[in-house]
Amino acid sequence: MKTTHTHTEPSEINFSKLEERIMAINHPNFTKVEEIREMLYGLMVDGGPTLIMATGGSKVVAYYLQQILERMKFSGIISEVIEPRDYFYKANHEMFSNLVVISKSGKTNGIKEALFDFKGNKYLICEEGKSTDYSVISWKNELYEQEKSFISLASSLAPITLLLDATTSLRMELSPDEIKNINKKIHELLSRSEEKIEQLPINFKDIDLLQIMSGYDTKVSSSVLESNLVETGTCIPVLHEKGSFCHGRSNLVFQYPESKFIYLTHGQTELDRVLIHLIKEEYSNLSVFSTEDLDDTYFWKEYYLLLQMYFLSKKISEDKNIDLTQPEYNPKVVQKIYKFKGEM
Repeated sequence: MKTTHTHTEPSEINFSKLEERIMAINHPNFTKVEEIREMLYGLMVDGGPTLIMATGGSKVVAYYLQQILERMKFSGIISEVIEPRDYFYKANHEMFSNLVVISKSGKTNGIKEALFDFKGNKYLICEEGKSTDYSVISWKNELYEQEKSFISLASSLAPITLLLDATTSLRMELSPDEIKNINKKIHELLSRSEEKIEQLPINFKDIDLLQIMSGYDTKVSSSVLESNLVETGTCIPVLHEKGSFCHGRSNLVFQYPESKFIYLTHGQTELDRVLIHLIKEEYSNLSVFSTEDLDDTYFWKEYYLLLQMYFLSKKISEDKNIDLTQPEYNPKVVQKIYKFKGEM
């Protein structure tokens, strides 16, 4: 038996409110960005290895934070992204100095136990926090309208946007004007991303297998596309690391020549050019999504590519007549495992 998330709102409503929700989170009158900056400063001052814990759609945020910590030239912190369940099987977790947990509710099974057990510096990034013996950073404020969605768009974009703000302004005095300038750029990138997807001359209606070509530098954007498509059951996405694709994984497209390729890049290397040329020549089912039209830092480029993948998720779902934020699901399976609170 299937049912629909009738308590959620359709994709059109959630996408129409997406910018409004981001701007509410990013409002200059609140201290949300400052709280994220303080966390980043704390991690950099400590300088020790950092565990970043998340699951589901929150892993996108975790990967973005990992890229920030690793790419900060004056930091270069060693960081690792893990699931809540991983913590209890990771034999060397006590060797890490910091734990950053990302969870919309802050109540995901395993998180409380990990936060209680961890002996170093602890941070929780969530929608709505409460006082604890560790640092809690929430993105909710009185202007923010909570999203009603199975695939929660804002719960990933909210903390990523705050991380982008904090990283962009890390070396300068943060001011309301600076946040307003950042919001203008976000508005432009939202419009540009939506327009790019609207102009795609492709219909995904009959595509059941989607092959996503990615790499370490596009891990955030590729993860959000893969997660959205899996969690809605829209189609079967397969993530390929570009180097690994050269070592046998290319046979999947030979066996499924009608599958569709999504190729993500921030700038084409020689390997990118060879892969794109060969796949187009042999199969003609490849679409390249890049950030070459944006001259900015890596953090802005990956944010831009991330936005493109949100709108692409929406298009693929619409072409297949599936609502991205209100999908059908098996109520017995989903509710029982989602609410599982037993031993991990």
